[in-house]
Amino acid sequence: MAYMDFSRTKLRRTAEELVWRALILAPAVLSIWCLNRSGTYRALIFEGGWTTRFYVLAWIILTPYLGWIVMATGRLTFSLVKHDAARRIDEFFVGASTLILVGLTLGAFSILYPQLVLGSLLAILLWDTRSFRMPKRTKPNYALLSISLVGFAALGMVFLDRAAMPDVVSTDVQQLYAPYLAEVARNHSIWLAADNPIFSDFEIGHGNGLHLLMATFLPPQVTQIISFLYFVAIGGVIFEFVRMLIPLEIFGPQWDRMAIPIALGIALLGLTWAPGLHIMEFGKYHLQTAAFFFYSLLAVARSPKGRDNLGAGICGLALTVSYPLYTAYLVLISGLGAFTKLLQGDRSGLITSVALGGGAVVGCMLAFAINYFYLGIPATNPYSIFRHVASTDRFSQFGSFDILDYFVLSQSLGVSDFSIRNGWISSTGQVKAIVKAAALLTVASLVVALADSKLFPARSPLSRSMPTGLVAGGFILLAYLASVRFLDSTLQIPSLQRLSIHVNALIPVTIIAMAFWALTIAWRLAPTWFSGRVAPHIAVLSLLMMSASVVHAIPWRSFQADGTLLFVAGRPLDQMPRVTVNWKRCDDLQQATDSDRVLALNGYRSMVPCYFSSLLTRGKIIHTYQSDVARNFKKIALGDADTAEAALRSLGVKLFYVQKGNCDFWLNGFSDLFQRDELAQRFAIHHETPEHWMLTWKHGDQSLSPETANGISALRTRSKDIYREAYGVDPFEVIKHRLPPDGRRGDLTVLEQLFRCY
Repeated sequence: MAYMDFSRTKLRRTAEELVWRALILAPAVLSIWCLNRSGTYRALIFEGGWTTRFYVLAWIILTPYLGWIVMATGRLTFSLVKHDAARRIDEFFVGASTLILVGLTLGAFSILYPQLVLGSLLAILLWDTRSFRMPKRTKPNYALLSISLVGFAALGMVFLDRAAMPDVVSTDVQQLYAPYLAEVARNHSIWLAADNPIFSDFEIGHGNGLHLLMATFLPPQVTQIISFLYFVAIGGVIFEFVRMLIPLEIFGPQWDRMAIPIALGIALLGLTWAPGLHIMEFGKYHLQTAAFFFYSLLAVARSPKGRDNLGAGICGLALTVSYPLYTAYLVLISGLGAFTKLLQGDRSGLITSVALGGGAVVGCMLAFAINYFYLGIPATNPYSIFRHVASTDRFSQFGSFDILDYFVLSQSLGVSDFSIRNGWISSTGQVKAIVKAAALLTVASLVVALADSKLFPARSPLSRSMPTGLVAGGFILLAYLASVRFLDSTLQIPSLQRLSIHVNALIPVTIIAMAFWALTIAWRLAPTWFSGRVAPHIAVLSLLMMSASVVHAIPWRSFQADGTLLFVAGRPLDQMPRVTVNWKRCDDLQQATDSDRVLALNGYRSMVPCYFSSLLTRGKIIHTYQSDVARNFKKIALGDADTAEAALRSLGVKLFYVQKGNCDFWLNGFSDLFQRDELAQRFAIHHETPEHWMLTWKHGDQSLSPETANGISALRTRSKDIYREAYGVDPFEVIKHRLPPDGRRGDLTVLEQLFRCY
C-alpha cells in the first residue's frame, strides 16, 4: 500500500513538472508557428496591419527563449567538460561557440533538419530546467532603478528598430546573407545546390552555425534577432570590464553601493556611443564578430581561472571557422594578452592567451581547407593572394574568376593607396584623445571628491590593498583601440572600416578606467579626499544624465527616423521612410513572366530586392555573379554574339529585362550579344511598360522596333562613358581584352549618374 502511494505521488509530481515545463515552452511554440505562416513576408512588405503586429509580438516573446537556448548550451558544455559553474557571460559565449560548431557539423553532414534541431534544443532546455538557479539578488536603490530604466528603454528601441523590423534597406542583406540561410533551410545542408551556386554567400555564411541552426525553423530574419542577443552580450562584457578595471569598493562602502549602477551606466554608454554598435547592420554577422572580439579581450585581460582556457580556445575556434580572416584580430588580441601576462609572470593567463590564439589558428586552417576543397579557393578576400593557389576547374563549378578579376580591378581603382602615415596619425590621435579625456575626468573627479570630503565628511574607510590588473587591462584596451585604428586608416578598405566601428564601444570604459587608475594613486597619497558622502551620488547622476543624453541623441533619433513606431502600428515596409527601392517591381515581374527566368541587363542596384527574393519563384531573377549564367561568364559576357546566344539558350534563359532611364549596366549587359545591330537581329519585345522593356528571343516575324533598339543602345553607350569617366578606364574592356590597367584615377562620384544617366 505504501509503495502504491509512493508511486502515485511520484507520478503526480512528474506530471506536474511536465505540465509546468510545457506551459513555459508553449509561448515559444506559438511564436514559431506565427513567424512561419505562409505569406508573412509578403504581407509585411505590402500590407502590414495585424500581420505586422503579430510578427513583432512573436519576436518579442521568442527572443528571450533564443537567449535561453544559448545560455543553456553554455551551461551544458561547462558541465560536460569542466564540471563547474561559470559566470553568465562565459556561459553565453561558450554556448554560442558550441552552437556554431554543432551547426557547422550538422550542415556538413547534410542533416540540418528542423525536427532534429528543434528536438535537440528542446532537450537542452528541459535539461536546463532541472537546475534553475536564481541570479544573485542586488539590493535596489534609486541609482540602480533609474539607470536600469534608461537601459531598458534603449534596448527596447534598438530591438524594435534594428532587430524586429526586417532590414529591407541593406543591399548586402538581401543578396548575400538572407538567401544563403533560406537555401540551407531548403537543402538541410551547408553545401550548394547545382542550380543555385551562390558561392559568395557560402563563403560568408557556412561557418555561422548558430544562424544555420535557427534558420532551420525560423525565417532568415532571425539573423537580426541573433545580432540583438550579441548586442546585449557586448553590454555584459563591458559591464565585466568595468567591474574588473574600476573596483569602486576600494574607496569605501558609499562607493560600493553605487558600483553596480555605475557599471551598468558605463556599459550603456558603450552600447550607444556614436558612431558605434547601433549603426552596424543587424542583418549581417558583424555583431557576432564584434561580440567575440570583446569577449576575447575580456578573457585575456582578467585574472584567469581554469575554465577560461576552455572559453578562450573554443571561442577562437568558433569565430575563425565562421570567417577565417578574423584570425588577424584574434592573434592581435592573443598577442596583447600574452605580452601583458608574460610581464606579470602570470602563467595561467599566458596559457589562456595562447589558447585563444591557438584556437583561432586551428579554426582558420579548417575554414581555409573547407573552402579550398569545396570551392577551389581558400578565400576570395584578399583575392590577389589566394588567386595564385586556386583551382580553376573546381571553382568553375560555382562561378567565374573573370568576374572576380573585374571586382578586384574596379575596387582597386576606387580604393585609396595604403598609407602607414595615415594609420599612425589616426592611432596616435585616438590615444591622445583618450588620454586627454581621462586627464580631464581625473581632475574634475578630484575637485568633486575634495570638495565633498570638506563639506560632507564621513568616516574614512579602512585601508584596502591596491587592486591588481588595472594597468594591464587598461593597456590591452588602449593598445587594441590604437591597433584597429592603425589598420583601419592604413588599409582604407571599406568593409574593414565598417567592422572597425565596434571599437568605439570601448572608448568610454577605456577613458574611465584610465581616470580611475589615476584616482587610485591619489587615493593612496590622500585617502581622506575620498571620504565624502555626496561624491558617489554626483557620479551616478552625472552618468545617468550622460547616458540619457546619448540614448536620446543616437538610438531614439534613429528610432524616429526609421519610423519604427509606424511599423509596429502596422505600416507596410515598402512605405517606411528609409525604403527607397521599388519592391513592387519584383511582384510585377513575377506576375508578368510566369515561370520563365529573367536576366536583367541593367538596373543592377535597383534590382537587388528581386535577387533571391522569397517573393518570387526560386532563381526567377538571375543574379549577376552568383548563378549558372555567371558560371558561363566567359561564353556569355566575353564571347561573341553567337556563342553568348547559344549559351543562354542552353540554360533556358528566354527573357531579358532593360529598365528605362537607367544606365546601371553591369557585366552581362555589355556582352556583344546586346549591341545595337545584334538587338535588332536576334530579339523581339515580350512586353513593354512605362518603366521597362522585356525582350525575348526573336521568333518568326517578330521584330524589335528601331526606337527600342536605339533606346537600349543609347543607355548602354552612356553607361560605358560613365564608367570610363569614373574609373579613368572601362573595367569591363580591360577584363575582356586582358588590357594592362594604366593606373589612372577618375572620379567615383560620377557613378551616381548610373541611376539616371546624367
